[in-house]
Amino acid sequence: MKKLLLLALLAGILFLMPNMNFGQAPPLGTTSSFALFSANGAFNEQGSASTVTGDAGTNVGAFNVFPPGTLIGQKHVADATSAQAAIDVAALYSNLFGRTCGSSHGVGLGSGETLGPNIYCLGAASTLTGNLNLDGGGNSNAIFIFQINGALATASSSNITLINSASLCNVFWQVNGEVDLGAGSVFKGNIVANGAINLLAGATLQGRALTQAGAVNLYNNTVTIGLPPTASTITAGGPITFCYGGNVILSGNIGGTWSNGATTPSITVTASGDYFVTNTTLCGSVTSNHIIVTVGPCGIPTMSEWGLIILGFLFLTIGTIYILRLRGTSV
Repeated sequence: MKKLLLLALLAGILFLMPNMNFGQAPPLGTTSSFALFSANGAFNEQGSASTVTGDAGTNVGAFNVFPPGTLIGQKHVADATSAQAAIDVAALYSNLFGRTCGSSHGVGLGSGETLGPNIYCLGAASTLTGNLNLDGGGNSNAIFIFQINGALATASSSNITLINSASLCNVFWQVNGEVDLGAGSVFKGNIVANGAINLLAGATLQGRALTQAGAVNLYNNTVTIGLPPTASTITAGGPITFCYGGNVILSGNIGGTWSNGATTPSITVTASGDYFVTNTTLCGSVTSNHIIVTVGPCGIPTMSEWGLIILGFLFLTIGTIYILRLRGTSV
C-alpha cells in the first residue's frame, strides 16, 4: 500500500513539474539580435544581391560582405558584442544539445510530412526534401527542437511551412556539423550549428543561422530575423463619446495595422466602433489595448430626459389649472 502511495505521489510531482526539456524556448542572450553569426569563421558573398535583416558578424574571421549585399542591421566584427555573442552561442548550443529526446526520427525530413511540437533526435547527417509542415496545434508557444548529430542539407526548392500558430521563434535546429540550404529553398527557424553555414543560390532563411565554428557563405540570399511582436499602446486625443459630425484622433500605432485597415501612426475616427492595433512579425501577432468609440445624435432628449419633460409638463398643467380655479376662472 505504501509503495502504491509513493508511486502515485511521484507521478503527481512529475505531472506538475514544468517540462524544462522542451516546454520553454532556450535563452538567446546577445545572439537574439543576430540574423547571421559565427563565433569563429569568415563571411563571404558569392553573388552581390543578398539582403539580411538583423545583425551580422563574426568574432574571429574575415568579414567580406555588406558590401557586397545589403545589411539592414548592425555589423559586429571582433568587438565586445561579438565576443559576448560567441559565449552565448556556445551556451545556446549546449542548452539544445543537452535536452532529453522526445522522439527519434529518421535522417530524412519533409516529403509532405507534418510534425507537432517535440524534441526530435536524428542520429546522423540528415536531409530535408519537399515540404515539411510544423503544426503548432493552435499554440503559438509550442516548441520544436531538432537535434541532428551530423550535417544538415536541404534540397533545392524545399520548404518549411508553419501551420496552426506555430512560430519560427520557437523552432530550433541544433546541428552537429555543416548546414547547406539548397538553391531556391525556404528554411524557417533558428539554426545553431557546429560547422559552416552555406546558403546556396537564392535560398531564403526566415530566422537565424548561428555557428560555434565555421564560415558563413551567402549567394544572393534573403535572410530575415524572427523577433516576437511588440504590442502598440493607443490613446485617444479627446472624448470618445461625441455627436454625429464630430471626431477623435487615436494615436500610438508603431508599425502595426489599425482595426480599420490603416497603417498610419494616428487615425481620425468619426464612426462608432472598437478600435485597436495589431502588430505582426514573422513570429506571430499581438493586439494593443482597445478603445470603444460611441457616436450618436445630439439635441434629441434621451428616454430619461423625455420622462422629466413630461413630468414637468404635467406639474405645469396641474398648477395652472389650480391657480385658475383659485381665481374663479372656469377651466
